[in-house]
Amino acid sequence: MKSFRDLIIIKTEEQEEIVNITQKVREMCRKSGIKEGLIIVFSHHTSSAIYISDSDFRLTRDYQKILNRLVPNNDYEHDCVDHKKNAAGHLKSVLNGLQVIVPITSGELDLGAYQTIYYVEFDGKREKEILVKIIGE
Repeated sequence: MKSFRDLIIIKTEEQEEIVNITQKVREMCRKSGIKEGLIIVFSHHTSSAIYISDSDFRLTRDYQKILNRLVPNNDYEHDCVDHKKNAAGHLKSVLNGLQVIVPITSGELDLGAYQTIYYVEFDGKREKEILVKIIGE
């Protein structure tokens, strides 16, 4: 079994932002040379998330609206001890999850026709890392 590891570096322009990273993940999949296996896309930050959804960006905006309703910027205990006041970002991350796993078949991501891999940033305007780990043959 082979393994491959690389990083995607993201610097968002907004405090909260959703970025389509499918093409970058696809490129790493091809670069790895692994033909059959699994790819794990994992955020190294607890105020961000990785998810798979439809490619329609309007759905992405709807997703942001729902998250902001579920976790508004309120007074959270964490904000009393952390100068960044980013508790809402951490809580949104917990609701979403930090990683996705995608099958690799014949050297390509085995995604459905409209499935897209997104990185969502909840505490942005700085550089963040996304780990891409691939295992297989």
